[in-house]
Amino acid sequence: MDNEKIAYSRLFTFGLFMGTADAVPGVSGGTIALIIGIYRRLISSISECLNFVKNRFPNDSKSEFFSSLTFLFPLGLGMLSAYYAVTKILVGPDDSPGFLRQESTAPHIFAFFFGLVLLSIREPWAFVPDPDYKHYSLASFGVFVVLSFSSFSLESEGGRGLLIIGGAFALTAMLLPGISGALVLLTLGQYTVIASSFHDGDLEPFFYLVIGGIIGLFTFVPLMNHMISEYLDTTMALLAGLMCGSLITLWPWKESYVVEGLSPNLGISQIFDDFAPISLFFTSVCFAVGMLSSYGLKHLEIKKAH
Repeated sequence: MDNEKIAYSRLFTFGLFMGTADAVPGVSGGTIALIIGIYRRLISSISECLNFVKNRFPNDSKSEFFSSLTFLFPLGLGMLSAYYAVTKILVGPDDSPGFLRQESTAPHIFAFFFGLVLLSIREPWAFVPDPDYKHYSLASFGVFVVLSFSSFSLESEGGRGLLIIGGAFALTAMLLPGISGALVLLTLGQYTVIASSFHDGDLEPFFYLVIGGIIGLFTFVPLMNHMISEYLDTTMALLAGLMCGSLITLWPWKESYVVEGLSPNLGISQIFDDFAPISLFFTSVCFAVGMLSSYGLKHLEIKKAH
């Protein structure tokens, strides 16, 4: 894991990319962090901050805490900024739906991220130098987890309890490459609730989501940090499987693009029946641009210390 100091402006830019991904059902900020080479540092920095709080602010850990905080703060600021802007553009109000709720534009957005994730699966798999049946089994299990999760639909107006549960799972998913926090909220029927409250100034739903997110942080991050430290190859094999499984939810052509719940994907024959050739052409272009963007993100990767 590279520990070189990174400029605040660059970390903020990384946060913008991660926040943009977190706003799209099917993509996670963890995926972007993995592509640009800061994933292990992200997990270790969060773990360091959590340990500092759990251990009641020990003096001998202050320098590590502030070092982690200076890494996380500009990153988090970028994520919040992007999430606010992107959800406003993608979701929008009911009387003026955003791009992700329109049949004319949603396939292009999903296609872009489909191409990005497809080409980026190689990033976690690169940490598996000698794959064997164990690694392939874990990767297959990761695909199965996303496939199973995407088959659920728990649409509900919910309540405080559901928002807390959603926050715990969503924040955990945001840190896991392949499972999207937006997808978790979508499955629980809370995606538009949170996006709307975020923009309308009604922060009560967002407050309960944050409580759940804090619970998720204290339970998931220490486990993930341990897994990366002790079982890097097997952990990355599982993450590669999760990313591969996320392609199921990012399939561009769906029966519907309402964001209140998950919509089934269309088969090949239905695609040609329901979409005009010009739409299919632009969707294919967006897919290609997404794949090329994977190379662009790699240029932002922090070089690892040797």
